Amino acid sequence: MSFKGLTHPYDGSRACSRIYLFGHTFRWAKGDRYVAVMRGTCVEQRRFLIIEDRLRPPVLEGPQPLVDAIPATHGDWSDTDLLRSMAENWARRSGRA
Repeated sequence: MSFKGLTHPYDGSRACSRIYLFGHTFRWAKGDRYVAVMRGTCVEQRRFLIIEDRLRPPVLEGPQPLVDAIPATHGDWSDTDLLRSMAENWARRSGRA
């Protein structure tokens, strides 16, 4: 699955925010117009700023398939409250909440 405006989840060349909810990883990279949704707890190559982390095993490393992409039509990639809200809305709409 490929989206114009979505950095490849394993590029690791851009700063990003991520949250782990509902059995999925939600990742929003700086400058992206979409939030990547991946199944499971997925980590990337580089992780520098971690405010709080609760990773549920198993933690998946390496490329994981993209499940969906959420349009990020407003806000900033570093707004973790907005990222959580988008993830919660996605989960409710998709019946995963």
